[in-house]
Amino acid sequence: MKILLDIQDKNITIEEDSIQIKKHQGILAKFISAKLTYTPTHCECCGVKNENYTVYKNGTKTSRITLPMSGIYPTFLNLKKQRFFCKACNASLLHVHQSLKNTALFHIIQELKYL
Repeated sequence: MKILLDIQDKNITIEEDSIQIKKHQGILAKFISAKLTYTPTHCECCGVKNENYTVYKNGTKTSRITLPMSGIYPTFLNLKKQRFFCKACNASLLHVHQSLKNTALFHIIQELKYL
């Protein structure tokens, strides 16, 4: 499934029975559920090493990412992204997955070339 969707991040897992077809803005669309989680080595804000749970998991945030159309339905990825909290700098951190956005952007540009 990750190969079909061109998801390259090893920390993203597709959930079992994750594909649903339901209405979105009045049209049928395909929704795929996935989760992004890992253990950080350091705080991305202050740089402190993650020793003795200095940076710990602090819930998730779900983002809806538009993917290139697969089949006849618009396709969306509901990605649960792991949130973290750093005890050293009191920062709330959220991993941003840029390559998924870049993949969708690439496909949009490809489609615009043929207009």
